[in-house]
Amino acid sequence: MIFNKKKRSNTTTTLEVCELDPDICVLSLEECLKFVTKAQNIIHFTSPHRKQKELRLDLDSYQLIFKGGGSISKQDVIQCERIKEVRYATECFGLLKLEDVQLELCITIKFKIPNAFLWGTFSFEAFDEEAAQRWVHTLRLLQRSNLHKRYPGREKEIFINRVPYFLQVAADNREMEVKDLKVFLCNMCNYNIDTVDLNDIMEELNIDESSPISLDHLRSIYDKLAYNPKVVSEYFDSKSIEENGSDKSRSFPLFSEDTVTSSEMAEFLELHDSTLSPPNIINKYGCNEEMTREQFLEFLYSDENSIFERSTKVEDLMDSPMCHYWVASSHNTFLTGNQLKSKSSVEAYVQALLSGCKCIELDLWERQGTIMILHGYTLTSMVEADEVLAVIDMYAFRVSPYPVILSVENHLGNSMQEKFAKMLKERFKDKLLTAPLNDGGVLPSPVMLMNKIIIKDKKRMKDELEPSHYNQDIVKNGEIYFETALHANDWTKRMVFMTTDFLYYSYFSQDADDYRTLANFSTESENTPRITDLHHSEPWFWGTVDPQAATHYVSEYIVNMKKQNGNDVKLTGDFAIRPSSQFPGENVLIFLDCNNSPKKIKIKSRSEEGHPRYSIEEYVDAPTFDTLYALVKHYQRIPFSVKGVPLILRNSIEEPRNFEKEIWFHYNASLEDSEKRLACVKRDGAFLVREQPDNNFRLVFRCSGAIKQCRLRQDGRLWIIGKSHFDGLTKLVEYYKKYPLYCTRNNQQIKLTEPVKKIPVDDVNISTYLTTSYITCEDIKSQKPQEAYIATEDYKGKSDGEMTFLEGAILKNVERDHIHLGWCIGDYGPRKQRYIPYKLLQPYEWEDEENKDNPLGNMCAGMIQLKNSIPRIHKVSDDPCKPHFISIRCEGKEEYRLGFDHYETMEAWFFALSNAKKPKQRSLKGSKLKQNPVYANLVIYAQSKPAPNELTDDHIQHISYKEMHSVDENKLLTYTKKPTYLNVIKCTNKCMLRVYPKGTRTASSNFDPLTSWNYGCQLVALNYQTPDKPMQLNFGKFSLCNGGCGYVRKPEDMISGQFDPSKDTFPNSIALFITVISGRMLSSEEGNLPKVKISLEGLDCDPGEEVTRPSKSSLAPFWNEKLGLLSLNPDMAMIRFEVTDSNDFGDDKFIGHCTFPVKMLKTGFRSVPLFDGYGDRIPMASLLVYTEKEKLKPDDPERELHRIRREILQLNEYLSELTAPTQYDIDRLSAIENKYFTLKDKIKLDDIANRFVFFNISAFSPASKQKLRQQLSLSLSLSLSPKLSLLNLNKT
Repeated sequence: MIFNKKKRSNTTTTLEVCELDPDICVLSLEECLKFVTKAQNIIHFTSPHRKQKELRLDLDSYQLIFKGGGSISKQDVIQCERIKEVRYATECFGLLKLEDVQLELCITIKFKIPNAFLWGTFSFEAFDEEAAQRWVHTLRLLQRSNLHKRYPGREKEIFINRVPYFLQVAADNREMEVKDLKVFLCNMCNYNIDTVDLNDIMEELNIDESSPISLDHLRSIYDKLAYNPKVVSEYFDSKSIEENGSDKSRSFPLFSEDTVTSSEMAEFLELHDSTLSPPNIINKYGCNEEMTREQFLEFLYSDENSIFERSTKVEDLMDSPMCHYWVASSHNTFLTGNQLKSKSSVEAYVQALLSGCKCIELDLWERQGTIMILHGYTLTSMVEADEVLAVIDMYAFRVSPYPVILSVENHLGNSMQEKFAKMLKERFKDKLLTAPLNDGGVLPSPVMLMNKIIIKDKKRMKDELEPSHYNQDIVKNGEIYFETALHANDWTKRMVFMTTDFLYYSYFSQDADDYRTLANFSTESENTPRITDLHHSEPWFWGTVDPQAATHYVSEYIVNMKKQNGNDVKLTGDFAIRPSSQFPGENVLIFLDCNNSPKKIKIKSRSEEGHPRYSIEEYVDAPTFDTLYALVKHYQRIPFSVKGVPLILRNSIEEPRNFEKEIWFHYNASLEDSEKRLACVKRDGAFLVREQPDNNFRLVFRCSGAIKQCRLRQDGRLWIIGKSHFDGLTKLVEYYKKYPLYCTRNNQQIKLTEPVKKIPVDDVNISTYLTTSYITCEDIKSQKPQEAYIATEDYKGKSDGEMTFLEGAILKNVERDHIHLGWCIGDYGPRKQRYIPYKLLQPYEWEDEENKDNPLGNMCAGMIQLKNSIPRIHKVSDDPCKPHFISIRCEGKEEYRLGFDHYETMEAWFFALSNAKKPKQRSLKGSKLKQNPVYANLVIYAQSKPAPNELTDDHIQHISYKEMHSVDENKLLTYTKKPTYLNVIKCTNKCMLRVYPKGTRTASSNFDPLTSWNYGCQLVALNYQTPDKPMQLNFGKFSLCNGGCGYVRKPEDMISGQFDPSKDTFPNSIALFITVISGRMLSSEEGNLPKVKISLEGLDCDPGEEVTRPSKSSLAPFWNEKLGLLSLNPDMAMIRFEVTDSNDFGDDKFIGHCTFPVKMLKTGFRSVPLFDGYGDRIPMASLLVYTEKEKLKPDDPERELHRIRREILQLNEYLSELTAPTQYDIDRLSAIENKYFTLKDKIKLDDIANRFVFFNISAFSPASKQKLRQQLSLSLSLSLSPKLSLLNLNKT
């Protein structure tokens, strides 16, 4: 065994790769499993504590279970398929820094946390060296063996076997009950089901409600919900195909009986050009040389039948110059969140390199004599450069041996550069490229540079002006408290950046990473009520009701029943149960006797072994039950005696609908009437609840100046939003008056504030009141960001509806009010859609030369000009919350106050403010730096050179192949829009070009990489910590192609210079027809309405998308919809399957995606595996589709249709910014309409051709929509499907 047993010191730490004992390595997986499946004593490191625990591997549930003195919770298990890495102490900085531990015994497990960027960490110390070796060897074998997929159905078995651990029934030493079954479906499967439907399924499967629920019961219910028989009957059952007249071109009559034989399977596989062996498939998924319908479906959904074949080896030629390849690249690799105040971590480098990234970024700064990596001029944390280099050395070539580029942003002085050069040489040794190769005047190939690390930096051998990151020098930054005279006693913690000219401040200091708001939003919080006991959903159970009210309710029930059925009606056994008002935790049974008289019996509750038991008080030997639900079910079948008279519980006495008396309840109100009423109240949070005739309820409220509605679901008497349960509608409303109901994309939290009365609405004109287009649950469209404006003066609002702001404040979503002249409505931080005097605003463009150096980017709330500012320090304050603050009074302006918790911090800020310079003409500041020659000699093939304003022929001729331009996304777009746009491709065929995000992307959002790739840019730097669509495209391009090696070769026509990305005519164009049949395990945290969007991502002439309708099931959705897309250049295009789910607010929640190049797509019946935003496979989640490819001929009408579609999209983008179209616009629409309908008759699939086209005119005023409807021909709006009509002028 080789371990690093050296004593730790305060000097540079060394990572070493440990080798396993040869005797351990020869052990088989089975032999290792015998050891780790027994509980082993370990010491668990949890900062700052160390706890003794037991650790074992449970094969049935395929998870590590660690237990120490308490019950097993969901946090005490690690699912083995999520394990990413197993390290020894000498391979992990965290353990190297611990004191008093035996390094040779210490192990760290890194595992995937769902929906999180950084991996989780579990570190422990084994009891001896052999145990440590066995644990490491076994877990690494498990990573490679895919034991969780060893045989079909294994993943489902693991999923079912994890249920007791999820529900904690094993830890609580109890058996599973019916209520646990509902929790399992709602929380583990994210499948919302009410008690009535669950009872029906249990009855159908002969599961006794009163008996304990076994794993076999769980498996039966899961199979019932997750198996959709429509798939086989529609496509593979010969009898059903004949009877239903199914499309035979998309069906394969495989099942004449209930099984399929080996010969039939061979015919099916041959049709799919599959290399799979029919006998092997039959033996693997079936038995006795046959497969049942369920087994055949298991094969169809499996990864063996994937729609693409994931490349496991390098397939591209790798002997061309480096500039002929796209390279996976990362931006600010060290950051784990936003660009302003997130943490930096060496683990971010590990994850990037293991995902195949081949260009990583290092921002070098000197801090107290140590070289650190951090994002300068921000509040982000820092990591030591030495630690980062050690990690790079260990992981650079784990994925592939092809070169890794270190993109260095160098802020070091001369001596520190020499020190860094020494660190590079000592760490990387012969891996570091230190001299040019025999390259023949062109860039070397990836093969020539295998296992080499390349330094990218500016190469200066003489004094040169080094531009600073911003046009202004940042003097100081931090998180401090901010108060003004306009917001007295409102101390808000903000991020503040001070330059020589301005003080920039954010709206508030955000602890959460902003990129999370780009994906999913949830109404869940720590205070979210969840009710799991089944009796709460039953109509016979009442909430908290006092005895007098209960007596009144029962009397009303008797009177109403007599009115409906006559005075002789028998109500014997009708009952209700309410909580006892005298004895907490106990309940009262109210029932009607044979004389229709109400009686009461106390239901006793006592604890047995920590679990409640319920019984009727009247009987000494009465049976006891685990739940109230079980007690009632028992006495609905078996009578109990009341004064010698047997009585069975019959009908429920339901709790009255008291909410009908509330002013916010509007019975039988239409959406249009509700919108009109809400439009009259200009305040976010104004709300009403409307009931539709079909007993559906909607909560309608104002949000950011628009109107939104939320579906209210019912489970018996429970009211549900998302996963929140309420004992009544009134309680739901009262709860969301205290806690946020909805969180918008800009993090505005909406509470219910003002109930709206039921007023006449006949004369209300909604366009008079609404400032933005309306939003509904059924049709949520993303709103185009409005212009930002900067305030020229301070303003104190005179009412609650007016905005209060400072000079220099940046206001967003500003729109003129056409009713109240001189006013506009806009947002300022958390204050939304309030009135602002328009004369106090002027436009503010983030991308202007003067504003782009704003260090806070679009998170900036405002700025204070420090001209003639006079800071004054206050050692003692009257405000006990902020005893230390600095007041700043600028010439003729209001006073600003900066508050501090510590006097020393205040002194540092006071010194900085006192030395602030007067504003002067801005110029490009910088410092003269002479690059250290020792370090400069390491910059060989990636010499950064400032990019020109235009890539001219002369510039390309004189640029060296060793040089590299780095440009931001905006500058690249400028290049591509100039007449010399093809010079971008010429340039990238000679040298490398790197594109990085613009500076205003402070939330670490990513730009669309397609344009950069389409113009040949090799290094498109993305924020790997953000799981957005650009990163998913990056995953599809690099992780799934060419063995995931991080390099993908460009097409030959691009390399040869014959490629023009603006063209729309290519010889290899194809039409894709994809029938989305069904799905499996498409569960999200909210909602049960999944839908599939298929889009093409590539050249400008290619992008298009199609969307299925929502399905009513998430476990086994069935769509059976045929969608069509055209790819004019499939060599450059990627196809993207995205699955989303609609929550109760109608918002689409991301479930998963599958993105890969079109050229990898297989035809026939195929499985589409789904991945999360970070590229990890979602267990069992997949789609089943039928795909067809058809090559287009040069004269095919689809090509012309595609050109018309592009013209419509361009016009659509223009129209979306208008509020009223001109006659010229209407004429253009009519001309396109005539061209479209003349051509579409030639298309053989009209329904697909029609779905290519629709307009977005949601920004039009109602009057403009009506005018447009009248002037355009009826055929335009009537000929298309209702779901995607060309002019969808009516609200859903």
